[in-house]
Amino acid sequence: MKALTSPEAAKDKTNEEWGLIICSRCDEMVDTIPSDGVKIIYGYCGKGECKGTESLN
Repeated sequence: MKALTSPEAAKDKTNEEWGLIICSRCDEMVDTIPSDGVKIIYGYCGKGECKGTESLN
């Protein structure tokens, strides 16, 4: 099995969407982004209670 960040895996252009954008409030996947390796970015999805910027506490 090849590692996701290996040069051989990067040559295969069929699946370049290894980056994920995850909502840090509801843990839903918001979108994918093209990346040369696995990357996870946290943000807010903008739906319902996730829309506001106030703290959960």
